[in-house]
Formats: sequence, C-alpha cells, structure tokens
Amino acid sequence: MAIKYKWLASILREQIQKNLKNGTAKLPTENELCRRYHVSRQTVRQALSLLQQEKLIEKKHGSGTYLTGLMRDAALNTIGILLPNIHEHIYPGILTDLHEILSANGFSEQIFETQNQIALEREILISLLGKPLRGIIVEACQSAFPNPNLDLYKQLHKKGIAILFLYNYYPGLENCLYIKGNDYAGSAMLTKQLINLGHQSIGCIFKSDDIQGHHCYQGYIETIRDSGLPLLRAPICWYGAEELEALQTSQNTSFLRRIVKEKLSQCTAVICFNDEIAYWLTRELLFAGYSLPEDMCIAAFDYIRLNRQGTPPSLILTQKPHEMGIKTAQIMIDKLKGLPVHSLEIPWFLT
Repeated sequence: MAIKYKWLASILREQIQKNLKNGTAKLPTENELCRRYHVSRQTVRQALSLLQQEKLIEKKHGSGTYLTGLMRDAALNTIGILLPNIHEHIYPGILTDLHEILSANGFSEQIFETQNQIALEREILISLLGKPLRGIIVEACQSAFPNPNLDLYKQLHKKGIAILFLYNYYPGLENCLYIKGNDYAGSAMLTKQLINLGHQSIGCIFKSDDIQGHHCYQGYIETIRDSGLPLLRAPICWYGAEELEALQTSQNTSFLRRIVKEKLSQCTAVICFNDEIAYWLTRELLFAGYSLPEDMCIAAFDYIRLNRQGTPPSLILTQKPHEMGIKTAQIMIDKLKGLPVHSLEIPWFLT
C-alpha cells in the first residue's frame, strides 16, 4: 500500500506540473482518481495527503482539490519584480504589500531596477530567461513609446513564466495582463470638478513617455471638449524621463519654472500627473508670486503618498490604501494557480 500511494503521488506531481502550464486549477475528484488509476479511496487520500504536506495542493471543503501554484522545490517559487527605482516614494509601500501576500502563499521575490531605461530592461529580461522564475511583475519602461523588448516578453511567456504589468503596460504586447489605475476616468473626474467650480482655463502637466500620461490627457481633453470650453484655452504641458531625472537627482525644476512662465499665466487651475509634480509646481508658483489657491487651483493624483510639508492641492485623487499591492499579488498568485484572471483598473476617488 505504501508503494502504491507513493506511486500515485509521483504521477499526480507530474499532472500538477502539466496543470500549472496549461492553466488547470484543480485535480480530478477522489472518485475519478480511483477509477482512472484503479486504486482504492484510501490510496488516493494518502497520496493527496502527501502532496498537501509538500504544499502542492490545498483542499477546499465541498469544492475539491486545488493547486497552490507552488513547485516542489521552494527555490523555484520566485517572483521577479521590475521597477524603475525602488527608492522612489511610491514603491516601499507597494513592495511591502507584495511581500506580505506573496510570502504568505509560499512565494519569494527578487527585485530588479530598470531605471526606466529600455537597454537595462533588456539586460534584465535576457538574464531572466535563464532563471527559474515563476512569474514577473513589471512596471513598463517608457510605455508610451514602441518597445524593442517585446520579443523577450514573448519568449518568457512561451517558457511558461507569468507576466503581470503594474501601473501601465505595453500597448504593442497583445493580450498582456495588467493592473493600473483608471487614469482616464480619474483625470476626467478632476477636470469636471474644476469646471463645476467655475474654472474655464485649465492647464495640465502629464508625463509624455508613459501610457498613464496619455490616458490622463485623454480624460482631460475629452472632458474639456464635452463641456464646450475652447480647446485653445487648455494649455497642455508635457515632461519626460530627462526632466524627471533632473528633478529627482538635483531638484532641478527648470522645466516647471518654464511651464509656469510660458504656459500657465492665463490659467486658474492645473492638473498634475502625480504628487511629486504637484509639490514642486506649488513651490515654483509661490516663488513666482502666486497666492494659492486664490490665483491657481492645483489638482493632483494621490498627493498623500509624498507626505511632504507645504501647501496641498485643492483637489486630490486617491485610491483605497494597499489596494494596488494586494490585488497585484492576488492576480499573480491566481494566475500561477491556474485560476481565471483578467486585467484590472483600480478606481480613483475624489477627496
């Protein structure tokens, strides 16, 4: 009997590996296993108990036996996380949330910094092709532009590595799985609220090389159009990776100073891409002699993350605390278990 249940367990381990690759989340029922392998119910239960001890399966009362998504070798249960800069203020919180959920489910993580550079992203992806990772969570580099690394993402996918994009995605990568904020709806919400407050000349400052910035712009400009306000009175300001790097490394705000002088002089309100831009724009407006919020109403996404002293924006969009990190981890785990998953856009709320 001991030999028989171990024999069955070895067969089921192979079945589990196949299921992990083809997205099948459950094992057959005990009765089906008895019929298929011509063994007793006791043998099946002993085999399943062994697999449960190895954390390969979990039983749900009245529902069946499900895969945990884990491999037998714990060293193989690693999730790669690719982010531009882990020291930027938005990342420690979400990394903590990811770690708590992933580790509680038996997964470890390995973090890589792309510095938002496609060349470095390519080096990392090439190295990952030779690593036994189960999945990768990625914030895309300069996602608004065509990316030369899609071939590597396709190779990783063919190897059975689960890929989940965080905050953005590559439009050129067909059917990619992502989780991000609903930036179009959030930007439209801010614009509509400013219009309702009586503002008729509303500027914006969005990121040019990130698909999030384009979604924000679309929500903004379509709301301006639908309100009947002249599009000519909607100054559109863009910044890219070079300006952001100068801002973060040396507090160089020259691009914001130029925006204040050349673009916003006729505006009574401005929408900022994120809390970082809102903070530094506020400083530049004050240096230029503006009274806030009397002379300029500032609206921003998720200002509370920056947690710096100063004049806060008049309008702020936020998301539920920890929601992005928790749902990112859960989508990845469900994907590895073979459960159905889909892309998700987290809603913004006006505060």
